Amino acid sequence: MIDQHMEFKGSKVYGVYALRDPLIFLRDSELIKLVGIQKFDYFVNHNAMHNNMNESILSKSLISLRNEQWREMRNILTPAFTGSKLRAMYELLQECSAEAVQHIQEQLPKAQDGAIELEMRDFFTCYANDVIATVAFGVKVNSFRRKDNEFFRIGQSLTVFNYKSMTKAVLFALMPRIMRLLKVQVMDPKVIDYFKSLVLVAMKYRQEHNVIRPDMIHLLMEAKRLRSEDLKKENQNDSKHWYSDLSDDDLLAQCLLFFFAGYGIISTALCFLTYELCMNQDVQKNLYEEILSVQQDLAGNPLSYEDIKRMKYLDMVIMEGLRKWPPAISTDRECSKDIDLKDENGQVLFAAKAGDVLQIPIFAIHHDPEHFEEPEKFDPERFSNGVNPFTYLPFGLGPRNCIGNRLALMELKLIIYQLVLNFKLMPAEKTVSNMLKSVVGHNLQPKEGFWLKFQPHTH
Repeated sequence: MIDQHMEFKGSKVYGVYALRDPLIFLRDSELIKLVGIQKFDYFVNHNAMHNNMNESILSKSLISLRNEQWREMRNILTPAFTGSKLRAMYELLQECSAEAVQHIQEQLPKAQDGAIELEMRDFFTCYANDVIATVAFGVKVNSFRRKDNEFFRIGQSLTVFNYKSMTKAVLFALMPRIMRLLKVQVMDPKVIDYFKSLVLVAMKYRQEHNVIRPDMIHLLMEAKRLRSEDLKKENQNDSKHWYSDLSDDDLLAQCLLFFFAGYGIISTALCFLTYELCMNQDVQKNLYEEILSVQQDLAGNPLSYEDIKRMKYLDMVIMEGLRKWPPAISTDRECSKDIDLKDENGQVLFAAKAGDVLQIPIFAIHHDPEHFEEPEKFDPERFSNGVNPFTYLPFGLGPRNCIGNRLALMELKLIIYQLVLNFKLMPAEKTVSNMLKSVVGHNLQPKEGFWLKFQPHTH
């Protein structure tokens, strides 16, 4: 991944084949800006091949929609992620982070040396599960106390791929038409039915009892209501439009998308963040001092949404964690029609053809010493004066970036704040010494797991 990127040092693009399909990788930040923002109208969609495995429900999700359908859904969902909406969700996230800390504190009395060792993948999966349950589906669970809760169990079945599901996924990539003709599904229909029932029952109950809860279901219900009102106005004016009213499947698709994004991606990001804090005690010390300063200013009052937002060093720590370990190792754009991508002087950087799939290798770019000095070093200070936004892409870029990135950042900041406030994070006996050499696969999972030791602060 990094080696391939560095092999073509000095080139603006390079290409490889995925089976018979050519993939073009962008190395140049100017090209990335052109594709992701300035010439976005030519590169609206993700690779159509990625949609081959989508079930009928997931094909309606924002990440899978194309062209005008994507634009409409993006416009519908964008108001759900404004500052005021995130502020309303803040208490839900705060409650989940408090339960996570309490889980550790309850185990400390049993520890012989006053510290406990935890496998962080399991810990943060519980946290991410509780967050996505309450924020996206309106369900209150505590997976630390009850791992047998139905939401957690079904979530695990969705995100942990076994040999059978992996085989289906490969066959979908190789022969999508045949797999669809045979009506083969990667996802268990029973799982889809569970989430569908969860969402529809919640919506019906809230409508009948006028219940308002600051979560994703409420925001989608509001979007559905506003869309219905808009359609009535359109019909009154005899206007024609391509779209229809938001269906239950449309709403469910977005909830499922938030589930996948919030479940695996957030837990993985937190595993790497806490690992880096554990292995870089000076960074952890600086962050702890900033947190103590904020705590002193609070004077006993609860931590607020505004308090979290004004923490500069916490921001830099999170940004550096997402730089070194980005949630997605790459993203792509599909060219819709021929275009010469030119620099400011009119020189052609790359001639893109309709159907070209342009890959943006995020992980490799984040580890390119041309963009980040000593890229393997965990150094939050590199963000103190800003960086080139087209070399730092943890949530993608442009109009097609991750719509929930602000919610994700708040989720990351809250739990990191609480963990560093209450505990000193230290290496455990099983902690990997060199994570870059240990990770395997596209999900960047270490073979040995994420093991850390937690010792309470004496203050």
